[in-house]
Amino acid sequence: MIYSARPLSSALIVVGILALAPALVALRDGEEHVSIYVITSLMCIFLGGAMRFTTEGNSLRFRRMDGLFSLFLLWMALPVAAMPSIAAISGLSPLAAWLESVSALTATGTSAVSLGPRSLYIWFALLQWGGGLLTLTSVVAILAPTGLGGLPDRSPRGGMMPDVVDLRSAMRQIVPLYVGGTIACFLALLINGQTIYVCFTLASAVASTGAHLPPEAQIALEGDQAPKWILIPFLLWAATSVLWHRTLFSRRVNNSPEQKESLILLIYWVILGIGLGSVMFRTTSPEALEALRDGLFTSASLIATSGIGPDDGTYQNLPLVLVICVVLLGGGALSLTGGLKIMRLRSMLLRARGDLLRLVYPNLAQPVAFGEGGMASTMRGVWVALATLFAIFGFCVIALAPGLPSLDAALMASAAVVSNTGPIYDAGGTGWPALSSLPAGSVIVAGLAMVAGRLEIIGLLVTIHYAFWRP
Repeated sequence: MIYSARPLSSALIVVGILALAPALVALRDGEEHVSIYVITSLMCIFLGGAMRFTTEGNSLRFRRMDGLFSLFLLWMALPVAAMPSIAAISGLSPLAAWLESVSALTATGTSAVSLGPRSLYIWFALLQWGGGLLTLTSVVAILAPTGLGGLPDRSPRGGMMPDVVDLRSAMRQIVPLYVGGTIACFLALLINGQTIYVCFTLASAVASTGAHLPPEAQIALEGDQAPKWILIPFLLWAATSVLWHRTLFSRRVNNSPEQKESLILLIYWVILGIGLGSVMFRTTSPEALEALRDGLFTSASLIATSGIGPDDGTYQNLPLVLVICVVLLGGGALSLTGGLKIMRLRSMLLRARGDLLRLVYPNLAQPVAFGEGGMASTMRGVWVALATLFAIFGFCVIALAPGLPSLDAALMASAAVVSNTGPIYDAGGTGWPALSSLPAGSVIVAGLAMVAGRLEIIGLLVTIHYAFWRP
């Protein structure tokens, strides 16, 4: 459709430009994959330029529902563009390479590549970083203004002006904060003495809540205490609302609607971190301070739905149900995290409290604020989001179970793809096969579930419905 051509063409051109970076790395290291990246770059730029040229001069009214459909098209088309290069370099089959590409772009982080050239990990890092920017832009410009799943609309129009997507305004709000956070994380790691390669891959992963990391980055995390302390605040930064970040710098934080949610998230992180640290102290018997550090790091990673573990085998020592519940809840609304979001849980609890009070005091007048258990249409969206999350999670368990060795593996894999937290499966059990090695149907379901996680789950169903029926 013509309204989808503009954002898709721009995204393809950006992917084509990004592909030049791993080409330069491959050229510097003397790898034989330079031509693959160059061909990928030229193909994406050519296709994007051709689509841009054919739609030039057309006056397009980009509505929010059209934007939702275009967003789904972006999440499906961009992995296909990156898939040939990943397949050629990693040796994976086309379907496995497609899942790897979806995992990188959605910042899910599950991977079948345990060892590869530096250029491939740079390519993964750029894809997940670009996917993080796409996630933030889409949630602020399209998903939240649409009111999808009860998300709060913080746009200046507040739903009162014409139904038109303002991508430029959203980008002006998001890009400086996203780029600034990535650069700050990179410099902090660089000052700590890490190599530029490790700094770049870790910073891009944490900024986007992804987990595609080379072995060198994993070794840096496991062999040194400092990087974990450095990454914790950046994981929490990614887990909280991007609009709250703006108010922090504008000194209007007390007036921010996301202030309460962000403070609740920080308290939740501390309590969960202490609990996980105590579990690690009993199971792995490290020193108390080391267990506390690993607990706080794991807590921040799970809440941010990144899944980067402090050590190899961390998730094997944690209660499976606890890990699944934490990632399915996720972090703050209007952030990079997957899952249900704390905002929705808080709304449900406040609504339940109000209903209980009405049972005791039938004539009680209660003040109700938007997004805090009130506004019937908003609460309907919240309950629908919860029901959809569990429905998609259950469907994934059924679809992935035939190729997995146990129910535990199916539950963890489903939570990983739905919440975009791949490492909880990759490092969650001994002998669990890579998701890309499952039957073709299971692989496709896993990829679609990752995309659904970036569309707030319910967005996938709305898009499918919209494709077949339009008002």
